[in-house]
Amino acid sequence: MRAKRSKKYRKLMQQYELTFGFREPYQVLVDSNFLAAIHAFKMDLIPALERTLQGKPKPLLTKCSLAAIMAAQPINPKTNQPYHSTPIDEVECLLSLLSPGSGPKKNKEHYTLATADPPTSKKNDKNDSQQRKRKRDDEREEEKALRRARALRAGARSIPGVPVIYVKRSVMVLEPMSTPSETIREDHENSKFRVGLDDQTINAQKPEPEERKKIPGLKKAKGPNPLSVKKKKKKADAPAPAQKKPKVEESRENADDEEGAAKPKRRRRHHKSGPRGEGDGDAAGPAAEAPETMQVEE
Repeated sequence: MRAKRSKKYRKLMQQYELTFGFREPYQVLVDSNFLAAIHAFKMDLIPALERTLQGKPKPLLTKCSLAAIMAAQPINPKTNQPYHSTPIDEVECLLSLLSPGSGPKKNKEHYTLATADPPTSKKNDKNDSQQRKRKRDDEREEEKALRRARALRAGARSIPGVPVIYVKRSVMVLEPMSTPSETIREDHENSKFRVGLDDQTINAQKPEPEERKKIPGLKKAKGPNPLSVKKKKKKADAPAPAQKKPKVEESRENADDEEGAAKPKRRRRHHKSGPRGEGDGDAAGPAAEAPETMQVEE
């Protein structure tokens, strides 16, 4: 449960930071009822505020709150000087710090209010008349103090951008964002939707580019390394270069050409049937003598 609550408080304080400009350390205005509740429940002020605000707090105490409570405090926060010299009513003092001036309500100093319900008196079982009278007077005073505490919280909620912390049953609670604060936050978020859509307004707001002044010693950016740049592709219409043949094929073709040039072409001779000379060989002799023998036999 504590982890869930801390996550919720962290998101809430981030919304206050983005919308209203809250920054650490958070300035926390503590009232007399808050300090009385811290003392009654024996809580450490600074660690409890750190857990609630999820950041570093800076407690502040006004002179009006010091006049309202006259008891030793476990931790004495720094005193914040109000806009009036003499102490006045505590509720009026704190509301004047949260929203100074008579203009529109606005938390200019980014204060956080820490308050609590007034402590109740212990019940006595005695039925004496004096005790009854005192009891009635105490109840009236408690009702007045409770009304003032509720009026303080209601006034703080009506001012946009005021986180409210209160103590309830030994637990420090951070209230959710009030209605005026939620309205401003929604308007702030909706104003971001149109950013970047209207080009005319953006171009009108952009200043004209000024000429850059030459700075001595400043090197200009050079072009890329030509060895690392990808080469451009050649056009398809250009004729493709002839592919080079390998050296082995070229050497073979050259050798064939040389052999063809060295060897003469062979001429084919056809033998005639007539007599041949002596140089024709032995195979021609019997063929030449055959007709002579045929003539003698006649």
